[in-house]
Amino acid sequence: MKKIIISLMCVPVLFASCIEDADVTGYLTDGKREEISQSDPDKAFSATLVGMYQDLQQYVYTDVSHNYFGQKSFDYLTSLMGNDMVMTGMYAMSIYHYILDYRGQNYVPTANRWREYYNTIANANSILRECDPESTDPTVQKYRAIALGFRGYAYLQLTYLYSFSYYVGADDTKWGKGTTYDHSEELCVPLITEETEGDQPRSTLKTIYTQILNDLGNSYKIFEQIGQIKTSSPEDIDGCVVAMHLARAYMVIHDWDNAIKYAQVVIDNFPVLTTEDQILQGFSDISLPDVVFGCNITSDNATTYMSWFSQMDVYGAGYAGIGVWRAGFKPFVDRIADNDIRLMWFCCDRSTGVDTPKGRVTTLRDTQHAAYVEYQSVKFIGAGRDQIVATGGDGTGWNLGDYIYLRSEEAYLIKAEALAHKGDASAVTELNDFMKTRQPDYNYTFTDKASLIEEINFQKRVEFWGEGIEYLDNRRLNIPVDRTDQTWGAANNHYDVGKLYADQEDVKFLYQIPISEIENNDKIPASDQNP
Repeated sequence: MKKIIISLMCVPVLFASCIEDADVTGYLTDGKREEISQSDPDKAFSATLVGMYQDLQQYVYTDVSHNYFGQKSFDYLTSLMGNDMVMTGMYAMSIYHYILDYRGQNYVPTANRWREYYNTIANANSILRECDPESTDPTVQKYRAIALGFRGYAYLQLTYLYSFSYYVGADDTKWGKGTTYDHSEELCVPLITEETEGDQPRSTLKTIYTQILNDLGNSYKIFEQIGQIKTSSPEDIDGCVVAMHLARAYMVIHDWDNAIKYAQVVIDNFPVLTTEDQILQGFSDISLPDVVFGCNITSDNATTYMSWFSQMDVYGAGYAGIGVWRAGFKPFVDRIADNDIRLMWFCCDRSTGVDTPKGRVTTLRDTQHAAYVEYQSVKFIGAGRDQIVATGGDGTGWNLGDYIYLRSEEAYLIKAEALAHKGDASAVTELNDFMKTRQPDYNYTFTDKASLIEEINFQKRVEFWGEGIEYLDNRRLNIPVDRTDQTWGAANNHYDVGKLYADQEDVKFLYQIPISEIENNDKIPASDQNP
């Protein structure tokens, strides 16, 4: 990874344990940094901030088959840990995520994620140490807001991996459990802030969530005060980005009112995609109107094979184009309505079947080439669908597709689900209004609360297939990973080794603390390791 360092740099700063190797950029001597932060905050903090955005796009501590590249690798690897993405093809790339067997203290995934998020936390803390919270300078306050937003995001990401969900399940749903299945007093991760020094013990999940909500909440307030709820660029962390993470966090702790409040912030500022050109574009252009947060990929920052579209774009020359094919789970895709435009994201007889002299063939959309596997995904197109249509499938430029981190549709569906949990009848209206942009004749009729929540969850699974959202929702709603033939029979198209069952309190979903942290942090004894 390329470091971006301010020229006035002192001797390296050493960190203990979980952040001892953090790539904290832009460090100056304490006195010089304080002086510059007061007179020219852009000069003091911009390099650190650029490094944080870069880490979000491409951070990797130890590479394994080009599987790690910041946030988008989290999205696709956790998608492989759910029900709806099927691993196919001739390569074993990411097989251990798929079979839920990559959580051990000596394994690369746990070390990669730990260092990725603590690197972000360390950089955020370095800004917060020098930003006077009482300053009236809007530039100083902007950096405070961004740093708090990054730190809250990083701690939220850590909770998804190193602890069980705050509550496992929600009352009155088909998956059972609820607030009595409370993991909030269990150990999560060390809390490192701008005020802590040295090694820190593992804090409880409740303590970490208090920090998450404080960081994100304060970040949002600052953005509101300085008039940056929505900036002109989807590449900026702004109030809407923070609001989306707040909505996610409040859904986890069953604070439905606050989840609705912050989802509404996004809804008020962003529409959903509505046209065929938008919905089938390929999710590779941050100028799409629903993009709340993303990254413009250029020839200067493209990571080519170690990238999202290498893993997900079947038309390109990356892994997904040469055999690491991603497909939808057959019972999942078969449930999508014939006239739901999102069915066109999957190659199956109903969406891309054509009659030929040799019979009916499922093709890759917009080409004459047969799909490599049934239900193959064509949702993500790095070069964009227009280029595929124009060339008949030539994926030139696939490595320059933009990264989309957050889409507004999530806020609309969060609001619908939160209303359903509250027993508010308007949840049905919210769902129907959203779904008519995907399936014009959609009309859900309320029968019972559990069925409504399940229907909202299903439509959210369709909307965000492959984008990591299924994993987050499975964790908090207690939705088991069930890929067994006993449940699905002949309809089961999962890879044989992946035909497993695991509920959300199975240790398969609980990453262990990296062994390097156990060995180097005096405040975390081996007895505090996750089982």
